[in-house]
Amino acid sequence: MPTPDDVPMDDHENVEVAEKSNEQSNGQSSPPTREDLQKLLQRVERASLKENESWFLISQKWWNAFVKSVRDGFIEDAGPIDNSQISECRQGVFYLKQRLAEQIDYTTIPEDCFKELVRYFGVDDERRDYIERQVIKKNNSLAVDVYPRIIYIALARNRAMKVELILKPEDTMVTLRDRVIQELNLNEHDSIRFYVMNDENPELIDTTQSIDSYFDTVQKVLVDVEENGEFFYKNKNPTQPQSKSLFGNQSSSSLGGNGNGASNSYSYSSSSAHRTTPGACGLSNLGNTCFMASALQCLSNVPPLRDYFLNNRYTEDINDENPLGTRGNLALAVGELMKGMWSGEYSSINPRKFKGIIGQFAPRFNGYTQQDAHELMAYMLDGLHEDLNRVKQKPYIQDNDEDQKLPEAEYAAKSWHSYKLRNDSIIVDLMHGQLRSTLVCPVCDTVSIKFDPFGYISLPLPAKEQIVRQTVIVMFLERKWAKFSLGITDTTTVEDAERLMLEKLQPEKKHHFVFFHVPSQYHDDITVLRPSEKVRVPGREVYVAEVEHDLSVKGTRIFVAYNRVKLLRPASLPMIYSLPPGEVLTRGFLNDHVFATTKKFFLNQKISVDVAANSNDEDSMNGSNSADEREPYKLFAGPPGTQTPLPIPPTDEPIAFPNENSHDVYHNFLQISFQWKDSKLFNNYKGLDLIEREMTVSTRRKVFLEETLDWYTKKEQLGEQDSWYCPKCKKHERATKQLDMWKLPEILVLHLKRFQYTKWSREKLTWEVVIPVRGLDLTNKIVNPNHEKAIYDLIAVSRHYGSMSGGHYTAAAFNDHAQKWYDFNDSSASATYPPTDPYESSDPYILVYRRRPLDSNGEPLAPETTASASQVRPKRGAAPSISSATTSSASSSRHQVDENMEMEED
Repeated sequence: MPTPDDVPMDDHENVEVAEKSNEQSNGQSSPPTREDLQKLLQRVERASLKENESWFLISQKWWNAFVKSVRDGFIEDAGPIDNSQISECRQGVFYLKQRLAEQIDYTTIPEDCFKELVRYFGVDDERRDYIERQVIKKNNSLAVDVYPRIIYIALARNRAMKVELILKPEDTMVTLRDRVIQELNLNEHDSIRFYVMNDENPELIDTTQSIDSYFDTVQKVLVDVEENGEFFYKNKNPTQPQSKSLFGNQSSSSLGGNGNGASNSYSYSSSSAHRTTPGACGLSNLGNTCFMASALQCLSNVPPLRDYFLNNRYTEDINDENPLGTRGNLALAVGELMKGMWSGEYSSINPRKFKGIIGQFAPRFNGYTQQDAHELMAYMLDGLHEDLNRVKQKPYIQDNDEDQKLPEAEYAAKSWHSYKLRNDSIIVDLMHGQLRSTLVCPVCDTVSIKFDPFGYISLPLPAKEQIVRQTVIVMFLERKWAKFSLGITDTTTVEDAERLMLEKLQPEKKHHFVFFHVPSQYHDDITVLRPSEKVRVPGREVYVAEVEHDLSVKGTRIFVAYNRVKLLRPASLPMIYSLPPGEVLTRGFLNDHVFATTKKFFLNQKISVDVAANSNDEDSMNGSNSADEREPYKLFAGPPGTQTPLPIPPTDEPIAFPNENSHDVYHNFLQISFQWKDSKLFNNYKGLDLIEREMTVSTRRKVFLEETLDWYTKKEQLGEQDSWYCPKCKKHERATKQLDMWKLPEILVLHLKRFQYTKWSREKLTWEVVIPVRGLDLTNKIVNPNHEKAIYDLIAVSRHYGSMSGGHYTAAAFNDHAQKWYDFNDSSASATYPPTDPYESSDPYILVYRRRPLDSNGEPLAPETTASASQVRPKRGAAPSISSATTSSASSSRHQVDENMEMEED
């Protein structure tokens, strides 16, 4: 199957394959067995790539259904191979959809396995479901060439003379030129120019760049051959001279041939015949490069950074020996680009050279697939920092754990000084700050503090909210149990659920609860939930045990009491009990306190009376681990999850907890097992007969930027995979971690984490975020008591419209020269209304803030509020959003957003 815009394969090839497959299918004597298909799956799993082999694409939806049918033993459920989910039909021809992800949208299998599947199951549509691709070597590794690069080449003077070429991984500009000359029967001594077509606008190919800078997936190229001393495109060399080539001299054997190609860095729009407002300059879309334009426009409108480049100060700082940078190439490219954008001479610029630099040093940005604007901005800032690092030889600085014993302010200052000894650039000066990272061991309370630099802050957004029902049963000690049917979301925590229930119960006294659930119906080992954990447990009830003591008081401990038969078979629900600080757990406490609760809730009433009548018999009720047959239970103890608990001796000595020094009440609890001889004593009560009280959490519709900052600095517990090595405990522990802002920069970049990725899914979080435009006061969020007041104003925003698979980036920024906000949509740049304050939208992705300067008294100075008359909002009617326009050209810009979105979705 062809890729999105290339010429389809000949139909007879697919039909021929299909016919062969059908012939083989007709010859199949019997359907496959489950063992046959299991072996096929093993072959797919073990298959390795070999260069030039054929592999086939299969829709992940069909593949998952097929794997499930084999696993469950219902082979007939698989059905014929169906690739409708990854294909699209235009004018009767099927194409592979763009930007598909392996293991999410499709899977690849070897040719022999695919043919075997076709023989067993057939295909739903012979024209659509054969998607064959070759294995190629690229960057010294093998990969299935899912989106082959195809170039359509035609003569400029006679477009009927055309040829289709599939780029090889080893192709260069030189080899491509040779292949074109051979295919079109041209004379290798002719003077030739090559133009890549952006729609119908020819762009002279800069042969000093790599082949990846121009060609990805599909591209149209025109070949202009000089005849009688003239080229067909006489005035189609829209390039400007430059003082210094970033790539060295051009080879005469390149695509341009005979020195007639371009070696200039940027091409400019021919529509720029008159001067424009400096900075109001668009960036041409080279093919899904809106993400790059959006990030660049945000950085271009950071005044101190822009002036640094326009005043040529960057040339003094270029560090072309730093192996961590791009040898100065990125800094030179950004400098030239900014000079062009702020010259006032061009309405738009083609940033081909800049894109080539990025792709050369960061291959993930090569090609023309949609990328992430924040990832590009982060790479640019890191690359510029290293290119402009004034430290030529970085000294070695050894970490000193003794520094943590210093006063906090002194420790932070020393950490920042050590960082500056190795990192000193305009990026650090303007955009780097400092975070305080605090780790606390849950076992021994050891505290570890580090001060780390940052260049931007990625702010969390809550997951999409969908109300689901969760049954919660509250196990009171003194009153009748309660049952709730809670309407919650996937992000509702134990704390949220407890607050919701207490609002309904309105108890006269304070209650202390521990939430837990029983993961399986076949055993009763429980999972204790921490207050910060999610309360939802799909398909299972959540239980809430009332305990007598406040767990937030240091030293309080809990233990879980199980009633079992033969140690493993559950006889009732488990219960959770608490001990106050300093009190020990004894056998007598278990026999008296725990048994009383068990008798109250879980023993049959008639039997419990008989048991109580024998309570004076010391051997019958003391739970001793003797061989006396009259004894109703034996006692065992062990750490959480133990399968071999140890008998509790028949004494009243303290029963030890797993770690007597641990203060983690939810991790260091004890597991007590009552081993009963007769399961008939129990009534199987689980509280399910209670009347449900239905409650639903209130779902949010907006997210406030200040909230995201609070979530960023919220204390959280590390996961098992991220556990921290405690120097005192001498082992890894799930410490609590908290980030706090200590030192904030003049330019603060905030990234809203709208895109969520898991192994199986990708989604965009479309929350409307309420964003302060003027006067974002972060002073109270800084834990450094000596920090100056930090009040910020928004100066630029990168926006993302649409979905992950078919989205479009634009930008808006404040031009301090014109004192106007401008809307940037690829090559379009137009004045727009200032954003409403607060700015509420689901589109902002990256926010760039600038801190207000301070007066002599340390008070922030408010920015000038002057604005041109064209920016004054109308007094009546709805106020336009930040992306609305003030003029017809701006309206056209907004319309172009929609066009670009549609274009990229196609």
